[in-house]
Amino acid sequence: MIRLLLSTLTILAFSSTAFSDEFKLHPKTFRVGPFPTSIAAADLNGDDIPEIITTNRGHLSDPSEEIPAGDELSYLTADVPLEYTEIPRLKSGFGPYAVEIVNIDALKAKDLLVVNFMATINRDLTLLRNLGDNLFEPIHFGLKDDDLSYLQHTDGVGKPVFTVPGLTALAVEDFDNDGYRDVVATGWSSDIIAYFPGDIKGYFKTPITTDVKGSPRDLIIHDFDRDGKKDLAVLAYRTHEIVMMKGLGDGKFEEVNRFVSRGKLPISLAKGDMNDDGKLDLIVAHSHADDSIVIFYQDSPFHFSIAQEIQLAKDPNKVEIGIRDLLVADLNNNGKLDIALACSVAQQVIVLMNTTGKGASIAAFKREKYSFKKGRPYALTSSDFNLDDKPDLAVTLWDENKVAILLHR
Repeated sequence: MIRLLLSTLTILAFSSTAFSDEFKLHPKTFRVGPFPTSIAAADLNGDDIPEIITTNRGHLSDPSEEIPAGDELSYLTADVPLEYTEIPRLKSGFGPYAVEIVNIDALKAKDLLVVNFMATINRDLTLLRNLGDNLFEPIHFGLKDDDLSYLQHTDGVGKPVFTVPGLTALAVEDFDNDGYRDVVATGWSSDIIAYFPGDIKGYFKTPITTDVKGSPRDLIIHDFDRDGKKDLAVLAYRTHEIVMMKGLGDGKFEEVNRFVSRGKLPISLAKGDMNDDGKLDLIVAHSHADDSIVIFYQDSPFHFSIAQEIQLAKDPNKVEIGIRDLLVADLNNNGKLDIALACSVAQQVIVLMNTTGKGASIAAFKREKYSFKKGRPYALTSSDFNLDDKPDLAVTLWDENKVAILLHR
């Protein structure tokens, strides 16, 4: 079901069109570490075949324990397409939660940046420098826990269940125009975002924090007001909101707008011009019984007055789909942005192929479902895994601790 919401006006629309599925499931799956929370893919060793990286969060336990969570990343590499093997796992901080592949140092090869949820001894952010030959050097960066408050779950005696700051997502950009990449991360446990300034000598300087109420969980970067300074849209998980943060160009941000995400427990945020009107839209997925995604269409800087809600389940009172991740990309090379969803409860990857006609005010989609008998889809990435110049999908499977690949037909 699709709903268009503008002030109090609600329009219901249904459509179905006969299409063949865009993807097919590769028969092989690939073993990774326990509880893979995120996945990324890129060529990291110069052979043109994308490597696959997963963050293996492991089981989250008491933050006072010596090993409160997992502390490894799986690294899958292939000599020929689609024949992946795992090299020895890479070390990070505890509870690695999200990974980005980007070149940070002066070497040509791309590096890995990881945010850690259960970090201890100031290992909140881990840079894994790519030294070549599938070798990586871990360098850790942290926030001062003494300056952070714990604002989330406590146990029966009032002790924190998790650590601070509880980083869950990161984005990389040169915010201050000094030629070095900076990192912004969401601190779920402490209601902050953390800005790590890039540095020529130590890679990152002392981080700067900005308060963001509501359990910030995910974020995207964009210059919304076109003033040459990068801004943020931040997903507030606990308060079910999207928070617009204006960038000041020096690593600091100020809140300029906040609006409800039109669902409960928003878990993943993406950006893209979904209706091809030249304006950047926001796409949010909800993990609660809403089982919905919502597209917010931008009408002015930091403001989105039209929201298109796409409900994926029949019963709004129970979780039938269980969205865990959202990916927005052109998945069939037709110039239109599509949506892919990792759906844990339904044990499916749902793909919404964009069929929007020219001049349409809101997007239209064709829905495809790809089911898994074992494992629960949790995180998604896209790359050309079989080198046929078509975008494929890779998904982590919870419980099975594997990666599956959906190949473009």
